[in-house]
Amino acid sequence: MRLCPLAALLAAALLAATGARAETEMRNYDLPDADGESADAPDSREAALDLLFERLASAKSEVESRAFEEAIRDIWLDSGSPGIDLLMARGFDALREEDYDRAYFYFDEVVTLAPAFAEGWDKRAAVHYIREDYAEALRDIEQVLRLEPRHYQAMAGLGVILEELGDKKGALEAFRRALALNPWLTNITERIGPLEIEVEGRGI
Repeated sequence: MRLCPLAALLAAALLAATGARAETEMRNYDLPDADGESADAPDSREAALDLLFERLASAKSEVESRAFEEAIRDIWLDSGSPGIDLLMARGFDALREEDYDRAYFYFDEVVTLAPAFAEGWDKRAAVHYIREDYAEALRDIEQVLRLEPRHYQAMAGLGVILEELGDKKGALEAFRRALALNPWLTNITERIGPLEIEVEGRGI
């Protein structure tokens, strides 16, 4: 059976992280072949994410975790539309060039044309944050989490904004939610300690 792109991506992540176990994992995992003869795409996408998040949560090393993070990110970034993918690529180029007005233009186009695509909202939220427009960033992050409730990057971003706005308790909750999904967010782990002391005290 030829693997569809989603199955190939999952197999690559499993192989990179767990070696020979990947072949057995894929044999026991139901994803459509190239002719789409198995489950429908949305179900398969969620099933792939379920497995990747399970493996990410139980990863034994940073190298292993990065393979699963990359696979999850690739699924999130797969819009299913060449036109949307092109707009996203141009938005990323603009971000790298620190041309935030141009980046906003492209990500705003993505949100307008593909409102069910969470990454458009997530990247537009990033531009709002860079511009220090926290209200708009929070609105976009809220939409990301409606579409992708396990989007740990958006949750972490929410925590950063809430902390900067002085909502320490809300920030701590957001960081904990992000870490529950991805325990390998080392930068978030470092932020939680001081917040716990501020919000919950040092204990007895």
